[in-house]
Amino acid sequence: MLNWFSLCYLILSLKSKLLKIMKKLFSILLILSISLAGLSQNNSYKIKMKINGMKDSTCYIINYLGQNRFYKDTAQFNNDGVIIFKGEEQHPGGMYTLFTGTKILFDFIINNEELIDLETDTIDFIGNMKIKSSNENKVFFDRQKFITKKREDSQALREKLNAKETSDIEKEELNKEFTIMGQAVSAYDSNIIKTNPTLFMSVFLKLMKEPETPDYNEIENDSIKKLMKYEYYKNHFFDDVDFSDSRINYTPFYHQKLNKYFKNVIYPMPDSIINGVDYILNKAKANDDIFQYSVQTLFNKYIKSKIMGMDAVYAHIGEKYYTYDLAFWSDSAQIEKIQEQSRKLAPLLLGKQAINLSLLDTGNNWVNMYKDVKAEYTVLVFWEASCGHCKKELPKLARYIDSVKTTVDIKVYSVSKNHDDEWKKFIRDNNLDFVNVAVPKEVYSDQQKATEYIRNGFTDLKSLNYNTTYDIFTTPQIYLLDKDKKIIGKKLETGLLKKIIKKEEAIKKR
Repeated sequence: MLNWFSLCYLILSLKSKLLKIMKKLFSILLILSISLAGLSQNNSYKIKMKINGMKDSTCYIINYLGQNRFYKDTAQFNNDGVIIFKGEEQHPGGMYTLFTGTKILFDFIINNEELIDLETDTIDFIGNMKIKSSNENKVFFDRQKFITKKREDSQALREKLNAKETSDIEKEELNKEFTIMGQAVSAYDSNIIKTNPTLFMSVFLKLMKEPETPDYNEIENDSIKKLMKYEYYKNHFFDDVDFSDSRINYTPFYHQKLNKYFKNVIYPMPDSIINGVDYILNKAKANDDIFQYSVQTLFNKYIKSKIMGMDAVYAHIGEKYYTYDLAFWSDSAQIEKIQEQSRKLAPLLLGKQAINLSLLDTGNNWVNMYKDVKAEYTVLVFWEASCGHCKKELPKLARYIDSVKTTVDIKVYSVSKNHDDEWKKFIRDNNLDFVNVAVPKEVYSDQQKATEYIRNGFTDLKSLNYNTTYDIFTTPQIYLLDKDKKIIGKKLETGLLKKIIKKEEAIKKR
């Protein structure tokens, strides 16, 4: 029988052995966890391609970013037509292109696969493609082959459809075949999405899908039916787009969808477009990359637009989305610049009340645009006597005004920077029968004089600084105002001014 001391010694011995076992077990688990972590963090990649017919030449992988493509990787074909791209960090998932530097060979998919192994030849890159390793590319190239076959079939049908000898009955049958062919492609894509839900292929096939509008057969009125179909199509256009997935940026399809929505789907008026912008950008907030791309793409689209009134869209995006909270990709200087420009544009948009001006005419009288110029239409034009384009446009404007002033109640408030002899001579030589005003030349050299004019109520700072007030950096600039001095046209030339007035007059006669 164990005595008390023997029992204590046995317990301590067992405890010591147990502690040693636990320490060893902990060390093993720690080593194992580090090894597993190392395996899970292994982000290396290898892209091997064998292309019979290619050898001893440099080739590049380029990636899509919207409608643009950028160089991503470089490697060299060997004598056997094998090229290997490899690295320690995976490229972002998306659609990529193999490029010789002068010729695009084919697209393929990168999506976090450690090995992509493809084999083909220069005779038919797609048709002869064999996938040795890559589930993504197996599905991608199978679809490419299927689409190529359907395209060839449709070409044959189209040639027959356009043939002179094809009867109307045959054409009707051919059109049915086209419909069946389109349905076959849709069914093929739907099957990919259903059977391969985890592949990136399914993501961008959903992105490419068009909404299927209901027939609305219960509605008899065709106009109402068309309107309901349009509304459904517009409201469901982005249903299958995963805005949280940044990989859609690295395909051409998101950009194409965005462009189609604003070009062909949304009604082309500033208010409708602004609603569309807010709708898209609210969805795009699900992913920083998608949000940044969407904001920048739409901002650049409308800042470059030459369509009258679209500066309202540009100003809206600048004011609402180029903020310190949202525009994380921009520095403070750029944000301030865009915000300032948006604030300047806000009062100059179509439908806004024009900012009043009061300046000195050729007889040294102060003329207030609101108080002294009363007409159904006021043409507000900014120009300079030394401006080459003004020398061509102002006489055109004068001739047009002369031709309509007996039938249209219209006046011109003509603004220039320099109240000098050159300005007056140009007015006389070109018979500018306008309300011609300019900034008194003394205000440029005498600040006290400018202050005196303002204090006496002859003018104001906005008038004396009209270039800034009306954002005039090039001349001529022509605005058209209605009888209440609301802006109904801007950045016009005489030909377009004429069309707008003709349209406005026609509306009045209805």
